[in-house]
Amino acid sequence: MVKLAKAEGQPKRPMSAYFLWMNEEGRANAKKELPGAGVADISKNCGEQWKNIDEATKKKYEKKQAELKKKYDVEMPLWLENGGKELLDAAKKAKKEKKMKKAGKKATPKKKKKAETSDEEISEDEYSD
Repeated sequence: MVKLAKAEGQPKRPMSAYFLWMNEEGRANAKKELPGAGVADISKNCGEQWKNIDEATKKKYEKKQAELKKKYDVEMPLWLENGGKELLDAAKKAKKEKKMKKAGKKATPKKKKKAETSDEEISEDEYSD
């Protein structure tokens, strides 16, 4: 997954209905069902719960997500118009430079010592005919 550059003050994209539900109800229910379970087990359990959840609850969180999405769809263009575009471009440029700098460090290989060959090995190869 490609991470996008983030500028200061940039509106965040809203969470999906599933994540809204998981933060409010799902994770707590999973922890009750699986005490002491790890993150992966809790996530799997939440996924199963979400698949089997009743439609009324799903609609509730989908409605919340739609409201948050509408809010984001209004805030983001306003932010871009009010100087956000320049901040975002600067953040992208800084991220690219950081990536190039990091790649540059990896691209410079360390000098390897040449394997020394002894005269005896060469002479043995010459006379092996």
